[in-house]
Amino acid sequence: MATLRSARLERLLGAAIAEATYEHVCSLVDNSVVESFDLDYKAQLYGTGDSEKRELAGDIAAMANTVGGLIILGINEDDQARASAAPGVPVSDAEVTRIYQTAASRLSPLPGLDVRVVPDPASGGDHGVILIAVPPSPARPHAVLVNNALRYPRRHGTTTVYLSEPEVAEAYRERFTSVAERADRLERYESELLTQLDTTELTYVAVSLLPDMPGAMTIDTAAGRAFQEQALTTAPMIAETGWSWTKTMVGPGRFIALADVSDQGKTKWRACELHIDGGGAFATFVDVRRSHDGAAVENSRVDDENLALGILSGLRLLGQHARDRTATSGNATVRATLHPVRSALPAKLTHSRFHSISQGLGPRTLIEAPDAATVADIDALADEGPELVAAAHRLGGHLVQAFGRPEILQFSPQGQLRMRYWDPRFQPSLRAWAEQAGVECVNDTVR
Repeated sequence: MATLRSARLERLLGAAIAEATYEHVCSLVDNSVVESFDLDYKAQLYGTGDSEKRELAGDIAAMANTVGGLIILGINEDDQARASAAPGVPVSDAEVTRIYQTAASRLSPLPGLDVRVVPDPASGGDHGVILIAVPPSPARPHAVLVNNALRYPRRHGTTTVYLSEPEVAEAYRERFTSVAERADRLERYESELLTQLDTTELTYVAVSLLPDMPGAMTIDTAAGRAFQEQALTTAPMIAETGWSWTKTMVGPGRFIALADVSDQGKTKWRACELHIDGGGAFATFVDVRRSHDGAAVENSRVDDENLALGILSGLRLLGQHARDRTATSGNATVRATLHPVRSALPAKLTHSRFHSISQGLGPRTLIEAPDAATVADIDALADEGPELVAAAHRLGGHLVQAFGRPEILQFSPQGQLRMRYWDPRFQPSLRAWAEQAGVECVNDTVR
């Protein structure tokens, strides 16, 4: 679910859009708030005919193609576009579903949107207003099918106009440029963190995230102190309560947390860098390359449980940073890789469940670092739950496929924990986490 965050609209409502009550919406009438480029009133529900469905799709696309905005169903306006009454509309889950379905069938590509029913407390719950919140979209321009042709609407003041052919071409150029720039930034966040890791005896999984819509946060003394207090008292790893960060610092446009530092000034065990735009990178060890006599071993035995736990924990940590510190939401690109992997330091996927030595899992030994990427909803990552686990399954699955495995065994595509593939030493803490996160634990065997 994509959430619209707008300081201007929140000032007008007196509340965050996602938390606005019926009284907050009625205050727009009390204050005669005028429609604008990001606020549109509709006295009635959109109809069920083709022209009404096209109008609904066009209004959503116009908001997404401009700066985002809020469409309110159930508000009358006067001849000066001021909110004049709140007669409301019939509200139901069926109407919400119809709005989503209309948007999905008539918009290309589908922008993010959040449709909320806000009942009138005096109505018994079947009457009120409907909010259609549309964030600004990094995938713009969004097209609507109009008379067998694609049209590209946008907001111009309180009205909707259509982009000209040169404007459409420019919008596509900006989309492709933005995609390339975001990919470069994501790789930069990852590579900057990787250069700080002590790889003399440790191999890491690195997880990075970049929101589609950038957030913002302030870095100052107070914010740095709050980050330090949280980091030094919070375990970054799911189901591991004894591993908190040991050191925090500030870098250019970012907060940094470290678990340990070697004599050479490199980070050991795990680290993260959390950027002001809501992006960031996290790394934790998946193998300690050490022989029985304590000497470093020149190969990596990537433990699949360490890998799974690292991906799951990294996605949660980065999602919570993006949402809670930088106030962004919607989709994010997430990426994972292993480091270091090279011809002189090959990597093999292993497990040690019920055994004292590692057992091979994948048929391939890697001599180049694999990488994997997927898209995940920031709120779902931050809230934990099944969608976080499902995202870890997608990202981890792409990564282990480089070793010749079809999927990562610890998670199901539906967001369950497959307990058969977790060592008994992990199981009690994982079950406790799953219970509070609303995640189902199953004993399925992957065949």
